[in-house]
Amino acid sequence: MTHSPTTSAAAGSTGPTAPARIDDTFGDLERARALRKMRQLATALLVLAACIFVLTHVFTDLTGVWGFVARGSEAAMIGAIADWFAVTALFRHPLGLPIPHTAIIPRKKDVLGESMSNFVAANFLTSVTVAAKIRNAQVTARIGGWLKEPGNQEIVVTRAGQGLEYVLRRVDDDAIEALTREVLVPKLVDTHKSPVLGRLVQEIVQDGAHHRLVDLVVGEAYTWLAANPQVIDDVVAQKAPDWVPAFVNEGVARRLRREVLEWIADVRDNRYHKARQALDRWLLELAANLREDTSIAERAENVIDDLLREEGVVQAVLDVWASLKRLLRGAVLDTSGEVHQRLRALLDQTATRMVEDAEFSRAIDNRLAITVGDLAESFGPEIASVISDTIAGWDAKEASERIELYVGKDLQYIRINGTVIGALVGLFLHGVILLLP
Repeated sequence: MTHSPTTSAAAGSTGPTAPARIDDTFGDLERARALRKMRQLATALLVLAACIFVLTHVFTDLTGVWGFVARGSEAAMIGAIADWFAVTALFRHPLGLPIPHTAIIPRKKDVLGESMSNFVAANFLTSVTVAAKIRNAQVTARIGGWLKEPGNQEIVVTRAGQGLEYVLRRVDDDAIEALTREVLVPKLVDTHKSPVLGRLVQEIVQDGAHHRLVDLVVGEAYTWLAANPQVIDDVVAQKAPDWVPAFVNEGVARRLRREVLEWIADVRDNRYHKARQALDRWLLELAANLREDTSIAERAENVIDDLLREEGVVQAVLDVWASLKRLLRGAVLDTSGEVHQRLRALLDQTATRMVEDAEFSRAIDNRLAITVGDLAESFGPEIASVISDTIAGWDAKEASERIELYVGKDLQYIRINGTVIGALVGLFLHGVILLLP
């Protein structure tokens, strides 16, 4: 942070000024110059009133118009001095004198910071205030407009890919192995799995999701049996008595082969075949037994636990993880690949909807407003505490100088107004005195 020296003195002091460290990053040097100009103007009016007061008393008889001038300058001088004292007392002891109830900000900076924090939290960081601001800001439409730019889409996709690649690179394979061996497998072994498996089987059967698997198995069985007719021939030859002639075995085999193939084809082509219905009934009965504490459920638990304890399970998880990591890293690093292209297309579609679909944009804005508003209300005191914590970290002199830098210019108008109003009051009172008998 770059600092430059500037001057900071009492709001109305005309003497030497104390150095302060000002950060020009936030325009502090310009504020310091503006404060100095306003302070000089207010002081110049005080000096002007004092000069007029002295000159009228030395060179005039204070009659006629000179009486008005004298009384006006006198009242202006009094008002200027009083307001100089009031403004200066906020930041330091006037003339360095330890007058009670002066140097208010240096003495009360912590209390002031706490009060400012409470004020901001109670009046600005509320759900109603923040939510209204979010809705009026039309955040969704503005984000959509930004995302519609191809260059911005590329930034988002590239940054997301880099972030995912960094995470994948930082994940340790040994940690995955330890997690699988020491956490996942023991947890699965300790978990009662048969009811979950039973509900899963029931849902699969009721949704008909198993039909494709049955179609595949039956279709492959038909294809294999049609391509390997000798299988049935061998079975018939092995089961037939030795005294049966060969031509009889061949006839039986042909008939059996044809019947079996026709039956398998019927099962394959007819979704409502009795064999399929019998399979569905058996699966539903199995699902019911698995959901209850039956011997089947117990045997299923034992079989699954034995499988999970096999060393091959851990190795299989590691192999899947290695393949998945390699696939993901390759996809995110290939900026011209299909994954990046699909992400860019998805972003473009989403951005278009965010800009053109007013109902969609309004719904997102409303959800965002409610969420941010609730967060602001819940954490408002903690967020606003940055004010009190920052001010508490300043020493008394620094706090006084920083606050004066930001509000001191406007406070100089109090001095200017005090000078002008004092002069007007002096003129008015002098006129009233002259009108009295």
